Amino acid sequence: MRIRTRFGSGFRARAGIGLAVIATLLAGSAGVGAQDATPSTMAQATPTVPDACQTEAPAEEEITVGYAGLSGEFPFVQDVNNGLQRVADCLGVELIITDNEYDPQVALTNADTLVTRGVDVAIEFQTDVGVAPAICDKFDAADIPVIAIDIPHEPCAVFFGANNLEAGKIGGRNLGRVAKEQWGGDVDALVLLELPQSGEMPQQRMSGAALGVQEILPELTDDKIIRVDGKGALEESRTVFQDVLTRLSDADHILVSAINDPSAVGALRAAEAANRTDDVLIAGQNATIEARTEICRDNPAFIGSVAYFPDRYGDYLIPLAIRLAAGEAPPEEVLIDHLWIDRTNIDQYYPGECG
Repeated sequence: MRIRTRFGSGFRARAGIGLAVIATLLAGSAGVGAQDATPSTMAQATPTVPDACQTEAPAEEEITVGYAGLSGEFPFVQDVNNGLQRVADCLGVELIITDNEYDPQVALTNADTLVTRGVDVAIEFQTDVGVAPAICDKFDAADIPVIAIDIPHEPCAVFFGANNLEAGKIGGRNLGRVAKEQWGGDVDALVLLELPQSGEMPQQRMSGAALGVQEILPELTDDKIIRVDGKGALEESRTVFQDVLTRLSDADHILVSAINDPSAVGALRAAEAANRTDDVLIAGQNATIEARTEICRDNPAFIGSVAYFPDRYGDYLIPLAIRLAAGEAPPEEVLIDHLWIDRTNIDQYYPGECG
C-alpha cells in the first residue's frame, strides 16, 4: 500500500490532525505484494494484507459510514461489499450500503440518500467522472469526508484503489513474455479494451499495458495498437472484440489487454465463438472469479490477470473512515500494490479454488 499526503487543495483538514496514524495504518502495514515482471524474471511477491479485525481497535464513538457500491452484479464489487461489511461489523461501525447500479443518475440519488441519513464518512464507488463534481458538491455541502474507490472524485475525495499505470504494465509485460515464448515475439496487433467514461486515471491502466508489452517487445509499434471501448462489461466487450476479429481476419497473433476481467472474458467468448482462440492471448485486470475460473481451466488463450484483492479493501477503508470521522487530515491517495496471477501461482493465493 502506498500513501501520499497533502493539505488543502480541496481536502478538508480538521482539528486534531494525525497523519502519522494514517501513515502507520496504510504505509506501515505490508500491502499486497507488488510484482516487478521482466523478461528474465517473473518473481512473485507474497501479498500480506493486514486483518483490521486483529490490528485495529474498535471505533471509540458511534460512526456511520455510507457506501455507494458500483453495482452488485460484478463479483469485484461483491468482494468489496463483503469485505467492508466484515470489517465494519468487527470494528463497531454502522455501514449503510447502497447500489449505484452502474448508473450515474442512481449514483447522484444515492449521494442524496447518504447525506439525508447523516453519514459521518462517505465511500463512493462509481465510474462516471462526469458526475463526480456534482457528487462532491453534495457531500461538501454537508461537510462529509469522502473516499473514492478507483475513480477520482476531485476535489472532495481521498483516492483509494489501483496503481493503474503499474497494474497495466504488469499485465502488459506478461502478455509480452508469453508472446515471446509462444510466438517468438511476432505480434500482429495489441487490442486494448478500454473504458473511456472512467476518465484519465483508469486510462493509465491501458497506457501501462501498451508500455509493458513494448518493454518486452520493442518492435511492437504504436500503429499496431487498436483501442476500443468495451465499457468494462462482458457482453459489450464480446461484441466489440468480435468486430475486431472480423477486421483482423488474416491475423493469427493478437494480444488483448482489458480494463477488467469481465471485459477480458468477453474477448475470450468472442474468440471462442469465432473458433480463433489459437490466435489470441488475453490478459485481465482484477483477478476476480471470472478470470480465476478461466485460469483454473488452464485455457491457453487466457494467460492470467493482475490481482487487486478487493475482498481486503475493507481492511484499509473502514479504519481510514474511522480516522477521517475523528477529524484527521486525509492522505491525497492510497494506492494498492498488484501482482500477476496465472496457473503457476493461483494455488498459492487462492488455495483449493482450482480443485
